[in-house]
Order: sequence, then C-alpha cells, then structure tokens
Amino acid sequence: MKLKTIFIKLYILILCFCFFACNNKKQEKSVVELWYQKEIIIPKHITFKSSGRDTSCPNLLKHKYKVLVYLDSLGCLPCKLKPMSWKAYIDSCSQLKYDIGFLFVVHSNDYSVFEQRLSIFNFNYPVIYDSKNLFNKINNFPKEDIYRTFLLDDKNHVILIGSPINNDKISKLYTEILGNKKILNKDSLKKIYRKSSSIIKTSVQLNKDSVNLGIFSSKTIKHIPFQLKNAGNYPLSIQDVSTSCGCTVAKYDKRPVSPGETTTVILEYKPNSLGYFSKTADVVCNVPEGYLRLKISGEVMDK
Repeated sequence: MKLKTIFIKLYILILCFCFFACNNKKQEKSVVELWYQKEIIIPKHITFKSSGRDTSCPNLLKHKYKVLVYLDSLGCLPCKLKPMSWKAYIDSCSQLKYDIGFLFVVHSNDYSVFEQRLSIFNFNYPVIYDSKNLFNKINNFPKEDIYRTFLLDDKNHVILIGSPINNDKISKLYTEILGNKKILNKDSLKKIYRKSSSIIKTSVQLNKDSVNLGIFSSKTIKHIPFQLKNAGNYPLSIQDVSTSCGCTVAKYDKRPVSPGETTTVILEYKPNSLGYFSKTADVVCNVPEGYLRLKISGEVMDK
C-alpha cells in the first residue's frame, strides 16, 4: 500500500513538472515575438508640446509609418531620450524622403528639467506629455527600456521593436522597410522579422550583476568592471550598452567573444548629484533575453 502511494505521488509530481515546463516554454517567447503585429492604441485628444508649448500636429498620425518612443519617469529622461541622436536620425529620414512620423511619449509628474535639457540640445520636435500615463495603461508596454521603441505601420501595428539609434542591426531593418517603395504585406513583414530574430543565441555567466559602491566623495569617479563569460557554444556579440543616465558611461570590446572566453564591461560613474543613486546598464547581446542588466548603486557625499 505504501509503495502504491509513493508511485501515485511520483506520478502527480511528474505531471506537475510537465505542466510547469510547458508554461515556462510559453514564457520564454521573446518580447519581440509577442509584440509583432500587435496594435498600439493611441489615446484620443493627445496634446503635443514643442519647446514646452502646446502645438498642433494634425498630420503626424497620418504617415505611412510611425516610430513610437515611450519613456517613463525613472532615471534621467533626457539621457534616456538621447535627443541629439534622434534629431540626426529624423533629419536623415527627412533627407531620404521617408513617409514617417515620430511620436515621443514622455510620462512624468514634472517636465521642467526635461524641457530645460531639450532646449539646450535645441530639440524642437513635438513631444507628447503623458502626465496621466494613458499610453502605458492602455497598451501595457514592456518594462525594459530597450523594448519601448516601436516601428508602426499605417494601422498602428508593430512591425519592429527596438531603437534604430541604439542598435545597428535594428537600424538596417528600419532602412530596409522604410526604403521599400512597395506597401509591405504581412508575409513580407514576417520575412523581415525572421531575419531580425534569427541571430544565433549563446549563454553568459556574470561574475556579478550588481555592485554597491558604498559612500564616496562627489569628486570621485568610479570604474566598475563586470566580467562576462561566454558559457554557450556560439560567439558572444555585444551590440550596445544602454545606460539609464548620462552620468554612467560604458566601455567594452566590440569584438566577438569565443565560447569559454571572458570579456569585461566597465561602467564609469561620474557623480552629478548628492545622495543615494541607483543606475542600470543594459548589455544588448545575443542571449535569449536579448540583453543583460547590470546595476550600480551607492551614496554620494559632499566631502
């Protein structure tokens, strides 16, 4: 009787394992794949701002293609936006006569500092001030910043996810779509998507993913190394390292890392304010998740 009970429990355990394994496989579906062809809902009665003033942009939503960039209030908004890079990209699209509009959606409770920084960069392109966070409430955007830039078609369906100013391969895919004079159908878009998602993945072991720097002087510049070991069977390729603030700069080797070898990403932190801080850096590379997140924290004192 006891043996029969053991077998029953073992059978139930196996069933539970299979159930959770299936669920995990579903969860492993990439963010890009989940959002492909999904419709982005744009709230009605949105207000555009240019240099902090209301502006009318009736034709901005009527383009053949649109880029939507969503930014929340976490971290340094101007640093996350990268206005100079976007300004250059918008100018290049204009010169190539692409039929494309840009929707920069910024959620914050205080836009004063954001406006000051944009004026310094002479960034006059219209921005949507979404103080009530309607865009995110309606669409439930991914939590990671690297997945909050979307290329949309004329029906507001997602064609690509990722920023053309942060990733060279994504930028090439943007050019391939925008430069195509034909209206792309669903099958051709799927073909382009498969090209973007067919990168061979590898796995990485980090010696650490977060560092607390403790208390240090505002005059001190910190250099924090993170070691990445290629634990997979294919070369590791770092495409970009996106930091949450301009006070943090990443230094890394762009050469592919062979299986078994180790590379180092160094985060250089230069204090720009006093008090506690927490900064992140996303290492965009060919791992299953698409990126590795590094974190540094500490407290800056005036001494």
